[in-house]
Amino acid sequence: MACTLPRFIALLVCALCLSGASIVRAETPRIGAEDDWYPYTAWRNERIEGMSADIVRAAFAASNASVELAPYPYSRCMELARSGSLAGCFNTTPDANIRAEFLLPQEVLFSDDILLWGRADAEAIDDLDAIDGKRVAVTIGYTYGEYFDNYADIQRIAVRRDINGFLMLQRDRVDYVIAFRGTTEALLRDHSELVGQFKALARVHRPQLYLTFSRHHPQAEALLHDFDAGMRQIRQDGTYQRILANWQLIDGQSTAHGSTLQERHNNKTESP
Repeated sequence: MACTLPRFIALLVCALCLSGASIVRAETPRIGAEDDWYPYTAWRNERIEGMSADIVRAAFAASNASVELAPYPYSRCMELARSGSLAGCFNTTPDANIRAEFLLPQEVLFSDDILLWGRADAEAIDDLDAIDGKRVAVTIGYTYGEYFDNYADIQRIAVRRDINGFLMLQRDRVDYVIAFRGTTEALLRDHSELVGQFKALARVHRPQLYLTFSRHHPQAEALLHDFDAGMRQIRQDGTYQRILANWQLIDGQSTAHGSTLQERHNNKTESP
């Protein structure tokens, strides 16, 4: 018995240690990553890949914070973050509703152009008034800037993925598609059969994209501060710039497709 008791205690201590380790692992906060928005974030090769995924990982690593990235469709990702099941979700272009329902960090992930796409023979668009009544494919859950989102006189055709919108445009089931420059360029590289069939007609908006944090997850606020601190660190030490260079993308203002539709609309209404 004298020999059995110490052995029992040792086994008990060992079991408690293993149980504690499992609890720590179970409590690692989960952040949702959009699963189909390459080259920024996507589920590919059995893992989450993309520029913004690399940025998020690097920022948390720089602040010694442990997180787990989990792939979800964007609308599902945001709903789980809204309810507190996830600590956060990316990539988000905040509008008034998102700012009210989520916590936003000070640090931005990146910026990109939102473009209005048409068929290759379509004419350039100077103002949303030019597409009154037209059918525009929009991806479920996405926001495209206040001017476009609040413009009432177009038919919004909701699609699950950007590719669905372009296939509908190819088949004349919609008149236009609104989509980000970087993701559309990647989409066309992956679907070479579509190359040459579409062109960008106008630059709608150039938003800043964020990792948004839940207002109802117990670790979200602390993670927000960790993320901001990590982002400042990787910008300072050059890691951020190396990630952008690795993905051959530039984070900065672009004038490749001219001024935004909002600016053109304002110029038109202000002219004598």
